[in-house]
Amino acid sequence: MKKIHMIFISTLLTIVFLSITTVSAESYNPQESLDERISELIYYYGEEARTDILRTLDLMEEEYPEDYIIWNSVIDQWDWIENEMEENLNVAPDGLPEDDTHVFVVLGFALDSNGEMEDELIGRLEVALNSAEKYPNSYVLVTGGVEKNGWTEGDRMHDWLVDHGLSEDRIIVENESSNTVENASNSFEILYNNYDDIDSFSMITSQYHLKRSSIFYYTMSQLKAKELEKSPIEFLGEGNAGWYRDDKTEEPLSLKVRGMYQIAGVEESEDLPISQLEELDIEGDLEYILHEKLNVNVNARYDNGYQRDVTELSEITRFDPTVIGDQEIVVRYEENGKTLNKNVNVSVEAPSLDSLQQKVKNLQEDGEFADDNVARSLEVHLIALKRFEETEQEEKLVKHLNGFQNILEYHRSEELISDYAYDLLIRNTEYLLEESL
Repeated sequence: MKKIHMIFISTLLTIVFLSITTVSAESYNPQESLDERISELIYYYGEEARTDILRTLDLMEEEYPEDYIIWNSVIDQWDWIENEMEENLNVAPDGLPEDDTHVFVVLGFALDSNGEMEDELIGRLEVALNSAEKYPNSYVLVTGGVEKNGWTEGDRMHDWLVDHGLSEDRIIVENESSNTVENASNSFEILYNNYDDIDSFSMITSQYHLKRSSIFYYTMSQLKAKELEKSPIEFLGEGNAGWYRDDKTEEPLSLKVRGMYQIAGVEESEDLPISQLEELDIEGDLEYILHEKLNVNVNARYDNGYQRDVTELSEITRFDPTVIGDQEIVVRYEENGKTLNKNVNVSVEAPSLDSLQQKVKNLQEDGEFADDNVARSLEVHLIALKRFEETEQEEKLVKHLNGFQNILEYHRSEELISDYAYDLLIRNTEYLLEESL
């Protein structure tokens, strides 16, 4: 009886364990968690919360390294598109591929109720034709599938280009999409599956629409490449061209963000917490020689424990490398309306042969010399100078300090030493010469 009872208990525990394991496995959905990260990333971009963009990317790199590579490149490209991409008008610029590995993607515009093209769509097609004539081997992909009176944008665009002399075998038609998101998805289904030789694309649309379409198409090119296990078709954003519309020249970031949720196929995030700045940590050198540049890093700490390097974003004042003595520098950093200041005590010391020897080693480690031979020649000369100093051979010391200057001049003329390294060493040598005379 006792034996049977124990077997029953054991069997019951096994069933409970298996049930718990099954529930846990079913409740954990890696794709759902990835989607949440992507949604968070898009949300924070829309809020212009740079710290939380970086924090989310760090989490993605740890949790989903393959997808991190894609979305890190998306954020980099989005930044470039928003802040640096030049919007060319009327025709694609110089410098694009001259062969048939490139395609211009021309976005449609809603037809009128009779199925006729509006002036804006004709304007886009004129830009496309100009670009196709400039690059006679490039393909032209026309896209748009909203049907009006039996016509789609893609079909109308195809016919217009053919009527205006473009060879039909250069035209690719996508005529099943109803918006820019579907335009992008369907376009890359066609390109990745049917055109193996095409490896780059540029956008043609209205000028105000270039940024939004560019980030949509770049992102979709990456996602479709992963889905179809293809090498991504390269986005040549510098090769875009737009039709100019006087009354509308830009689109809000919020519109791009909404579309990016759709491009990524994730739900929109709402009211996510924004990292709040709490403290600055300063790391780096506290002692310098004359004319040496400041070497400190500024790390920001936040209320959620996240840290990031904000050195390039910080304002650092009150450091004067030309004045010997103790100095108090001020580090200032502002984020989300909060400003933190931190004072740090440093000192600038008069140079010596010992300090020059150390700086030559540091400069070599920092890559300020073309090769090790440069550092070796300087070190050998400094060893000789040190010996003359220790034996109080003043004339030889002065002579060899002048020789050290000549070596520096030679290395600079041969471009074997950086401007910073040259300036630091030559100024400190001049100081030692003055002290020796």
